[in-house]
Amino acid sequence: MAKLTHQEWSKVVIVAGIGTILEWVSAAEECCEPAAEWDLTSTSVSSRYAQLTSTLKTVFFPKTNPTAQTLLWWAVYAVGFVVRPLGALLFGHIGDTYGRNNTLRIAIICMAVPTVVIGCLPTYSIGPYTAGLAAPILLTIFRLLQGLAMGGEFGPAIIYISELAPVAWRGRLVAILQMAVNVGMILATLLVMLLENTLDTYQMQVWGWRIPFLLAFGTALLGYWMRLGMPEPKAFLAAARAEKEADTKVAMVDGEGGAVGTVECDITTAPSAKSLATFKDGSSESASVAGSDDLSSLAEEAFDAEKEEGVLTRFHGHHKSKFPILRLLMNSWAGWVCQVAYMAWVSAAFYASVTWLPAQLRDAGLKPIVSQGIIIVSMLSNAAGLFACGTAFDKGFKAIWINFLVTLVGMTMGFGIYRGVWSSAAALDVASLACWFLIPLFQLVVGVAMASVVLPATRIYAPLERTTGFSFGYNVGYGVIGGITPFVVSAIIDDMPADIKALAPPIWLVSLGALSLLGCALLRGYASRLNKAYVGRIE
Repeated sequence: MAKLTHQEWSKVVIVAGIGTILEWVSAAEECCEPAAEWDLTSTSVSSRYAQLTSTLKTVFFPKTNPTAQTLLWWAVYAVGFVVRPLGALLFGHIGDTYGRNNTLRIAIICMAVPTVVIGCLPTYSIGPYTAGLAAPILLTIFRLLQGLAMGGEFGPAIIYISELAPVAWRGRLVAILQMAVNVGMILATLLVMLLENTLDTYQMQVWGWRIPFLLAFGTALLGYWMRLGMPEPKAFLAAARAEKEADTKVAMVDGEGGAVGTVECDITTAPSAKSLATFKDGSSESASVAGSDDLSSLAEEAFDAEKEEGVLTRFHGHHKSKFPILRLLMNSWAGWVCQVAYMAWVSAAFYASVTWLPAQLRDAGLKPIVSQGIIIVSMLSNAAGLFACGTAFDKGFKAIWINFLVTLVGMTMGFGIYRGVWSSAAALDVASLACWFLIPLFQLVVGVAMASVVLPATRIYAPLERTTGFSFGYNVGYGVIGGITPFVVSAIIDDMPADIKALAPPIWLVSLGALSLLGCALLRGYASRLNKAYVGRIE
């Protein structure tokens, strides 16, 4: 166990979370709808479908057809979501092959570079620097690169903290890291509110929109510097050592049986001595490899777990691939399916209430500053749910049962909450009371659900495929399912009578809730150990 002080653990979590903050500041800024006076081409279509900044639509796309402008913007935005799973595979390979810390350093730079470049791009036809059709093309290219990098940030950070954290604190520390999402969204909302109240329309469209993107430069440099010299988790190092020892044993057995004994290794190189240094005194205690007894025990437990799950083990000569994605497909594809199903409801519930719903409130006449204030309060409520669930894990509560019960509660609450919010938005005199209470209440439940899916999902996978498997599953769940939620809900609304339009979000969420409940059942069968008390103790 890593013996770090409380102050050092605070630094570890901040360093791991700074990239996630940058990721969600960028994402939330693009999802914040500015004040109505900024939107020179606003229509009912754009206000209904677009959760993104109207200023950016005006800056990068022609204004002759507002509907086409909105669709083009959504297409560019979707690129970032679609490629995130590919980024998860790319950075997951780095994390499972070359070390968790290397992934975190590379990802934050790869995420910051396209973000800063977007802030320097010429516009379509506004301001002194214009490029016509080249502007949206360049935006698409750098959104793609940005999405790839974002796919490799949150997942590896979660894996890093979950492996490095002491068992007794693991649930809380992972939950605190998840709060980086909340911090990012709050900072982005505050920044948008500041810009709204200090810049006029022309200033915002010419240079004001660039500020949030350019700020990523300083954040990334700070994050990269802070991540230098961070220790690698013992779970990763011990698994790498055990893998090498197992390869040697297999080669020896093959040689004794008359076969040609060759030693293969799934980890190309061990992490450098520098990466094993701790924060203060350079002691390698926090990142040292477990002793031989621990390694033998770890290898034996891994063998028993694989045999129990009916998986052909590497001791039988299988899945010796050096590529984590191939190991994942051979060993844990069923676990990955369980993870995506397990995360389905909470992914959609989060996006529906922090992107789609605020835009609907503004469309109904609620002032932008009010909807932004509701988002801030909701993120604080969500953080409370995260921490409560993380603490429950450390106290011995069962993860899958928590998610099962919370999903049922959330599915039931959705009908009443969305109906109440919709009704109050139509009657603005009571909007403050209902919206300020109901949306944060729903986010409290969502926060508990978010914590109940993340830490258990990391333990579906063996250490040497863990970053790849968890990141890929997370980005398919949150990135794809969550990302398409505003589209799906809006499409459902268009086909519903006016008096029941408020039921559109609950219908979508109930459908995904059923999938999540199925995921709970499947995960209990696939990895029953995840439903035992002290899930944080599972290495």
